[in-house]
Amino acid sequence: MAEKVWLADTELSNRFPVMTRLNAADVMADPITPLGATLCWIPNVLPGWASGYVEDVCFTSEELTDESAVAGFIYGHLYVNQSSVRVLGIRKGMGWEVIDAIFFNSPGAPAHESSPLDDNAELTAAGGARAAWVLTTNKFEGADEDEAIANDLRWNRPNLRGLSNRALVARARSLMPYERLAWRSEQIGSSNAALGPAVAGQMLGADKAHLLVTILGYAGEVESAAPTYALWSLSRTVKSDPAMSALFDAGVDKVAAQLPTARGGFWSDFAAFIAEFGYRGPSEWDLGTESWESKPELALGLIDRLRQLDDSESPSAKQAAHAAATDAAMAEATAGMDAATEAAFRGAIGSARRFAGWRESGKSSCIKIMNEARMALIELGERLASKGVLDHSRQIFIAVDSELDSLALEEKDLLPTLRDRESQWNELRTLQVPTFVDGRKPIPPISEVPRKGSQVIEKAAKGTVLTGAAASQGVVEGVARVVTGTDAIADFQPGEILVAPQTDPSWTPLFMVASAVIVDTGSMGSHAMIVARELGIPCVAGLPGATSMITTGTTVRVDGAKGTVEIL
Repeated sequence: MAEKVWLADTELSNRFPVMTRLNAADVMADPITPLGATLCWIPNVLPGWASGYVEDVCFTSEELTDESAVAGFIYGHLYVNQSSVRVLGIRKGMGWEVIDAIFFNSPGAPAHESSPLDDNAELTAAGGARAAWVLTTNKFEGADEDEAIANDLRWNRPNLRGLSNRALVARARSLMPYERLAWRSEQIGSSNAALGPAVAGQMLGADKAHLLVTILGYAGEVESAAPTYALWSLSRTVKSDPAMSALFDAGVDKVAAQLPTARGGFWSDFAAFIAEFGYRGPSEWDLGTESWESKPELALGLIDRLRQLDDSESPSAKQAAHAAATDAAMAEATAGMDAATEAAFRGAIGSARRFAGWRESGKSSCIKIMNEARMALIELGERLASKGVLDHSRQIFIAVDSELDSLALEEKDLLPTLRDRESQWNELRTLQVPTFVDGRKPIPPISEVPRKGSQVIEKAAKGTVLTGAAASQGVVEGVARVVTGTDAIADFQPGEILVAPQTDPSWTPLFMVASAVIVDTGSMGSHAMIVARELGIPCVAGLPGATSMITTGTTVRVDGAKGTVEIL
């Protein structure tokens, strides 16, 4: 078994050895904070994820005892266990190749090494009834319960400023069992979101397989898309108000400075937006990142970009424009089918859309709960920084869970350790970590891992056609702009084609400013790509090296249904 190379890493699995960054890099900060790993992910998220697999009759509890059986951390970076997901696909009757295509789009992945343990007759028998439920149900009670619990925890937050230091730690820790629970709907929604597309894809056959992404289209009421519609509405308020427009023209920092005292109009609407959606933010799976609530400037920056768009660019208008293509693709797909086959096909598509929505609902529940812990810890961090216990408030997230009690007592002895650890943690940011890791082999030390920018990737020449994963329908020609993080979105101009290393759903308001999106990592089943379809944004995902091969200013043609990018 490979040894850990960083304090927040997990022990890898011999039974399920292949780990991948694909479908992981689009949701998690790189690297995870030590507190995010030791308080939240390792003791709670990973076991909750595994429990979801068991509840979904894919595995027995005994099969998932390894720390990284479902996912884990290497060099502080999140990796999904591709081997166990492949076995899940086998046991659901899809096969590992299909599950790879839907969730990973993984050219270059190590092939699956079959094992007699891959098959489990008892689970396969139970899985037949489970599959029938997945393809027909209109109700997922687990997702409803998780959402109700998450909302209750958010809306009944105690007065954090009135809590003692130790009570703030207790508040953060008390939320973690609920975080573990909420991974039920996230995981069950995720794994079963693949069944409908798999069944529909098999029914389409090779000649019509290209129609699948277009047919999936708009699922309706995907929770991760809701903040984008709300941000759009706020941008219209600013656009129609000359005084607010002038304030935004002066810079987002000037707008943010008004937040503590401004009232009425836009300000009331923005406060309501933060109350409802403030738990969202970039790389929102980590405790140590900022949410829109903890740093409103992030949301204000998105409003600033959206206000520059014409009313015709609304998400509703874009979705309506794609509706005709979805209908046409469905008509082409079902042409020649008998009534029973067509009904089964439409049922599979309906299941895919419903479970995509439940997947996003589950994710929202998880991050609502996580943000409640985040806000308690930020309050503690601000107090400790003001008293010299920490160098800065966010250094609280460089601690590990076992150190919180000492910090809550305002002991300063840990500061040298935290400073040294923070330096090491920052070094992890510079690593060009491998896309795949085999847990049966030694993990190279950090000193042997290439640094970002050390590998030269040849620029794509005119006429080159790059092929990734079809993620969201539409064909667009435009000028590309490479954006490597949400802190650089101020440079992005409306109508440009966004080229990003990865995106999480907090980027999706920027999707609306873009005419199309290209990402290095991701697939048809990635979180951000589900939302891209919801918003009617053409997208090609899983195009490794896109941010290096395509330069800002290059004119490209994006075909989101075919998964191609042509350099013009």
